[in-house]
Amino acid sequence: MAAQDLTLEEGESFTLSPDSHRMKGVYTRENPRSAVEVRKILGLSAESAKAVHEAGGCCSGPHPPAASAAADDLESEDPETRAMARRVTYQAFNAFVYGSSPSRVAHLEPAFDRYLAVNQAVLNIAHLNDIEVFDGATLTISAATHAVYANKVIIHRTGRIVCIGAKTWRIASLEGRRRDLSQFVDSGALASATVAKIAKP
Repeated sequence: MAAQDLTLEEGESFTLSPDSHRMKGVYTRENPRSAVEVRKILGLSAESAKAVHEAGGCCSGPHPPAASAAADDLESEDPETRAMARRVTYQAFNAFVYGSSPSRVAHLEPAFDRYLAVNQAVLNIAHLNDIEVFDGATLTISAATHAVYANKVIIHRTGRIVCIGAKTWRIASLEGRRRDLSQFVDSGALASATVAKIAKP
Protein backbone atom coordinates (compact mmCIF):
# COMPACT_ATOMS: atom_id res chain seq x y z
CA MET A 1 0.00 0.00 0.00
CA ALA A 2 1.42 3.38 -1.06
CA ALA A 3 0.90 5.88 1.76
CA GLN A 4 -0.68 9.19 0.80
CA ASP A 5 -0.61 12.62 2.41
CA LEU A 6 -3.65 14.09 4.15
CA THR A 7 -3.75 17.90 4.00
CA LEU A 8 -6.54 20.10 5.35
CA GLU A 9 -6.47 23.64 3.97
CA GLU A 10 -7.44 26.71 6.03
CA GLY A 11 -10.95 26.38 7.46
CA GLU A 12 -11.52 22.90 6.04
CA SER A 13 -13.19 20.16 8.06
CA PHE A 14 -12.77 16.48 7.31
CA THR A 15 -13.43 13.16 9.04
CA LEU A 16 -10.91 10.34 8.65
CA SER A 17 -13.05 7.23 8.41
CA PRO A 18 -12.92 3.81 6.73
CA ASP A 19 -16.31 4.74 5.21
CA SER A 20 -14.85 7.78 3.43
CA HIS A 21 -14.47 7.34 -0.35
CA ARG A 22 -11.51 9.75 -0.28
CA MET A 23 -9.68 7.63 2.30
CA LYS A 24 -10.81 4.17 1.23
CA GLY A 25 -7.34 3.16 0.04
CA VAL A 26 -5.45 4.11 3.21
CA TYR A 27 -7.07 1.59 5.55
CA THR A 28 -6.26 -1.96 6.45
CA ARG A 29 -8.76 -4.11 8.33
CA GLU A 30 -7.46 -6.52 10.95
CA ASN A 31 -9.34 -9.39 12.56
CA PRO A 32 -7.19 -10.16 15.62
CA ARG A 33 -7.47 -13.60 17.13
CA SER A 34 -5.33 -13.04 20.22
CA ALA A 35 -4.66 -10.36 22.81
CA VAL A 36 -0.98 -10.46 21.89
CA GLU A 37 -1.90 -9.55 18.32
CA VAL A 38 -4.07 -6.64 19.47
CA ARG A 39 -1.28 -5.33 21.71
CA LYS A 40 1.13 -5.48 18.77
CA ILE A 41 -1.25 -3.41 16.64
CA LEU A 42 -2.59 -0.93 19.21
CA GLY A 43 -0.37 -1.04 22.28
CA LEU A 44 2.86 0.60 23.25
CA SER A 45 5.98 -0.59 21.49
CA ALA A 46 8.57 -2.31 23.68
CA GLU A 47 10.64 0.89 23.55
CA SER A 48 7.68 3.07 24.56
CA ALA A 49 6.70 0.75 27.41
CA LYS A 50 10.28 0.82 28.69
CA ALA A 51 10.35 4.64 28.51
CA VAL A 52 7.09 4.89 30.44
CA HIS A 53 8.32 2.46 33.08
CA GLU A 54 11.64 4.30 33.49
CA ALA A 55 9.74 7.60 33.79
CA GLY A 56 7.88 6.25 36.78
CA GLY A 57 4.75 5.08 35.01
CA CYS A 58 3.09 8.51 34.95
CA CYS A 59 1.20 7.52 31.79
CA SER A 60 1.17 3.78 32.35
CA GLY A 61 -2.31 3.35 30.91
CA PRO A 62 -5.40 1.65 32.33
CA HIS A 63 -5.20 -0.41 35.50
CA PRO A 64 -6.53 -3.97 35.70
CA PRO A 65 -9.64 -4.58 37.82
CA ALA A 66 -9.35 -6.14 41.25
CA ALA A 67 -11.42 -9.16 40.14
CA SER A 68 -11.10 -11.47 37.15
CA ALA A 69 -13.47 -13.81 35.35
CA ALA A 70 -13.21 -17.32 33.94
CA ALA A 71 -13.24 -17.58 30.15
CA ASP A 72 -16.36 -19.78 30.24
CA ASP A 73 -18.29 -17.06 32.09
CA LEU A 74 -18.08 -14.83 29.00
CA GLU A 75 -20.76 -17.02 27.41
CA SER A 76 -22.64 -17.99 30.55
CA GLU A 77 -26.36 -18.59 30.23
CA ASP A 78 -26.88 -16.36 33.27
CA PRO A 79 -27.13 -12.75 32.03
CA GLU A 80 -25.72 -11.26 35.22
CA THR A 81 -22.73 -13.59 35.27
CA ARG A 82 -22.11 -12.99 31.56
CA ALA A 83 -22.33 -9.20 31.91
CA MET A 84 -19.99 -9.13 34.90
CA ALA A 85 -17.48 -11.42 33.19
CA ARG A 86 -17.40 -9.31 30.04
CA ARG A 87 -17.05 -6.08 32.00
CA VAL A 88 -14.07 -7.16 34.11
CA THR A 89 -12.44 -8.98 31.18
CA TYR A 90 -12.77 -5.84 29.07
CA GLN A 91 -11.04 -3.79 31.77
CA ALA A 92 -8.24 -6.32 32.21
CA PHE A 93 -7.90 -6.70 28.44
CA ASN A 94 -7.34 -2.96 28.01
CA ALA A 95 -4.72 -3.03 30.77
CA PHE A 96 -2.96 -5.81 28.85
CA VAL A 97 -3.12 -4.06 25.49
CA TYR A 98 -2.42 -0.45 26.49
CA GLY A 99 -0.55 -0.70 29.79
CA SER A 100 3.22 -0.57 30.18
CA SER A 101 3.24 -3.78 32.28
CA PRO A 102 1.16 -6.40 30.41
CA SER A 103 2.69 -9.22 32.45
CA ARG A 104 0.44 -8.20 35.37
CA VAL A 105 -2.57 -9.68 33.57
CA ALA A 106 -0.90 -12.07 31.12
CA HIS A 107 -2.36 -15.06 33.01
CA LEU A 108 -5.78 -13.98 31.68
CA GLU A 109 -4.84 -14.37 28.00
CA PRO A 110 -7.22 -17.35 27.46
CA ALA A 111 -10.12 -15.17 28.65
CA PHE A 112 -8.92 -12.27 26.45
CA ASP A 113 -8.79 -14.49 23.39
CA ARG A 114 -12.27 -15.82 24.08
CA TYR A 115 -13.46 -12.23 24.55
CA LEU A 116 -12.14 -11.32 21.10
CA ALA A 117 -13.88 -14.30 19.53
CA VAL A 118 -17.19 -13.54 21.26
CA ASN A 119 -17.13 -9.92 20.10
CA GLN A 120 -15.75 -10.69 16.61
CA ALA A 121 -13.34 -7.79 17.02
CA VAL A 122 -12.29 -5.78 13.97
CA LEU A 123 -9.57 -3.10 13.92
CA ASN A 124 -9.39 -0.37 11.27
CA ILE A 125 -5.91 1.12 10.82
CA ALA A 126 -5.24 4.21 8.68
CA HIS A 127 -1.80 4.30 7.01
CA LEU A 128 -0.78 7.80 5.91
CA ASN A 129 2.41 9.58 4.94
CA ASP A 130 2.25 13.19 6.22
CA ILE A 131 -0.76 14.80 7.93
CA GLU A 132 -0.96 18.60 7.85
CA VAL A 133 -3.77 20.65 9.40
CA PHE A 134 -3.70 24.36 8.51
CA ASP A 135 -5.14 27.29 10.50
CA GLY A 136 -8.82 26.99 11.28
CA ALA A 137 -9.05 23.44 9.92
CA THR A 138 -10.38 20.47 11.90
CA LEU A 139 -9.46 16.86 11.28
CA THR A 140 -11.79 14.47 13.07
CA ILE A 141 -10.70 10.87 13.60
CA SER A 142 -13.82 8.69 13.48
CA ALA A 143 -14.86 6.23 16.16
CA ALA A 144 -14.40 3.45 13.60
CA THR A 145 -10.69 4.29 13.24
CA HIS A 146 -8.70 2.46 15.91
CA ALA A 147 -5.19 3.49 14.93
CA VAL A 148 -3.37 5.98 12.74
CA TYR A 149 0.09 5.13 11.43
CA ALA A 150 1.80 8.10 9.77
CA ASN A 151 5.13 9.75 9.10
CA LYS A 152 4.80 13.37 10.18
CA VAL A 153 1.91 15.30 11.77
CA ILE A 154 1.91 19.10 11.45
CA ILE A 155 -0.75 21.11 13.30
CA HIS A 156 -0.73 24.83 12.53
CA ARG A 157 -1.56 27.45 15.12
CA THR A 158 -5.37 27.23 15.09
CA GLY A 159 -5.68 23.83 13.45
CA ARG A 160 -7.21 20.96 15.42
CA ILE A 161 -7.27 17.17 15.46
CA VAL A 162 -10.30 15.78 17.29
CA CYS A 163 -10.51 12.09 18.18
CA ILE A 164 -13.90 10.43 18.63
CA GLY A 165 -12.88 7.91 21.27
CA ALA A 166 -9.30 7.15 22.20
CA LYS A 167 -6.84 6.22 19.45
CA THR A 168 -3.45 4.71 18.97
CA TRP A 169 -1.03 6.89 17.00
CA ARG A 170 2.33 5.79 15.65
CA ILE A 171 4.17 8.63 13.97
CA ALA A 172 7.73 9.76 13.32
CA SER A 173 7.28 13.39 14.43
CA LEU A 174 4.79 15.97 15.68
CA GLU A 175 5.33 19.56 14.58
CA GLY A 176 3.66 22.92 15.12
CA ARG A 177 2.66 25.09 18.05
CA ARG A 178 -0.45 23.06 18.84
CA ARG A 179 -0.08 19.97 20.97
CA ASP A 180 -3.49 18.38 20.59
CA LEU A 181 -1.75 15.02 20.41
CA SER A 182 0.11 15.43 23.69
CA GLN A 183 -0.90 11.93 24.83
CA PHE A 184 1.91 10.52 22.70
CA VAL A 185 4.84 8.85 24.38
CA ASP A 186 8.01 9.91 22.57
CA SER A 187 10.38 7.02 22.03
CA GLY A 188 10.93 6.61 18.33
CA ALA A 189 7.49 5.38 17.32
CA LEU A 190 4.94 7.45 19.18
CA ALA A 191 1.84 5.75 20.55
CA SER A 192 -1.00 6.77 22.82
CA ALA A 193 -1.52 4.62 25.89
CA THR A 194 -5.22 5.38 26.20
CA VAL A 195 -8.09 2.96 25.90
CA ALA A 196 -9.71 2.36 22.53
CA LYS A 197 -13.07 0.61 22.51
CA ILE A 198 -12.46 -2.38 20.29
CA ALA A 199 -15.77 -3.95 21.21
CA LYS A 200 -18.37 -3.06 23.75
CA PRO A 201 -18.23 -5.09 26.98
